[in-house]
Amino acid sequence: MKTTIKNILIPIDFSETSLNALNTSIQMAKRHDAVLHLLYVQDITNYYPELGQLVTIDPMLDEVFEKDRYLLERTATSISFEHQVKCHLHFAKGILHTVVAQHATELAADMVVIGIDPGISEKSYLEDSLVYKVLRKTTCHVLAVPARKEINSFRQVIFPVLSDEKPLAKLQLARSIIEKNNAAVYVVGIVKKHDLGILKSLRELSDRIRMRLSRFAGKATKGSIYSLSPAKDINVISREENAQLIVIEGKTKRNLKEFFFGNFTQRMIRNARTAVLLVKPDVQSNPKQPVDAAAVQSLQLQY
Repeated sequence: MKTTIKNILIPIDFSETSLNALNTSIQMAKRHDAVLHLLYVQDITNYYPELGQLVTIDPMLDEVFEKDRYLLERTATSISFEHQVKCHLHFAKGILHTVVAQHATELAADMVVIGIDPGISEKSYLEDSLVYKVLRKTTCHVLAVPARKEINSFRQVIFPVLSDEKPLAKLQLARSIIEKNNAAVYVVGIVKKHDLGILKSLRELSDRIRMRLSRFAGKATKGSIYSLSPAKDINVISREENAQLIVIEGKTKRNLKEFFFGNFTQRMIRNARTAVLLVKPDVQSNPKQPVDAAAVQSLQLQY
């Protein structure tokens, strides 16, 4: 699993959503001394000739592309000059989420930063968001930036601890961000109905993580809640704490019910009012087993 941030990939189409993601990425790149990769994709799914037209799609795409190239080059030059950040441009044609995932692999990106569609919360879960589509195809981490928000720093971070996540894996990546922002972190244990038998273990794990965070965070506090709807409650906590970032594990597996009504990751993306860091699990790791007392006792919080 990648635990540093040195290459950041940002899909850009000059929409407000993508520009907010870009501005957030610039500030991250400055703190992490990272390279920005701006990716402009000619998404072929957005262009369809009208019925009866005997034309191909390619000339239409090329016309749109030529109008944007000059502006893209000026944007990259401005970022390099004004912010002293290395910035590279990439151009491609294809299906947006597939192209983004491919470039993330080719560029060895540590993170993809994507703005959340402002209307996604009103759409059916059968229509996945761009963030979730990219998450499914890529092996790197994804930062989802909420619509109409530009986040310049992560001063307050929410770090949920759930029994079906790998909190230690999340902690390794989050450490870099927390240190660079001198962030205050709120570790919140999420106790669900089926977790009542391991309540003590979850609380012990949360406390161990808080203690580890206190060594490099500006401040580390801990709490716990009983939740029937973790995604909803985490977002409520985020608003109450005035947080700028929530760190969760980005999972894309769904059962039949979740296929229609969304899984935890999808709900966090769709209802986010702050940035959500989706830590991609190590695909070579063994499946995570529920937390138990023995596992808590044997935890080694080392990097």
